[in-house]
Amino acid sequence: MRKKPCYFKKWDLIIYLFISLIFFAGITYALSLKEERGEKAEIYVNNQLKYVYPLVKKEKNYFIDTDIGGVNVEFVNMKVRVTSSNSPLKICVKQGFISKSGQTIIGIPDKLLIKITGEPENDLDGIAR
Repeated sequence: MRKKPCYFKKWDLIIYLFISLIFFAGITYALSLKEERGEKAEIYVNNQLKYVYPLVKKEKNYFIDTDIGGVNVEFVNMKVRVTSSNSPLKICVKQGFISKSGQTIIGIPDKLLIKITGEPENDLDGIAR
């Protein structure tokens, strides 16, 4: 009777264990990162800041005048979206609600940009000594 060769060795197990440990540490680090909640919406028309509205719990609607007629913007439950636009494809309407810091809604024919901004919890990025 011949012995079957063993392709799995002791050091292979150690290497696989080390790689999986690094993988799980990376996953837990990514899950522990906080998503910064937005505090206000900045609305730019023709690349100029026109309006700054705080994100509010109750419903508010605003009309923003643009080059091709304007858009309706709705604020609901700390979120913002564009409800109607005169642009032909209405891409800014299809983008839906945004609420997290850094998210944007862009309307190309309207020359519209809505950006969510938030204040960082700590003003320091780092300390150099």
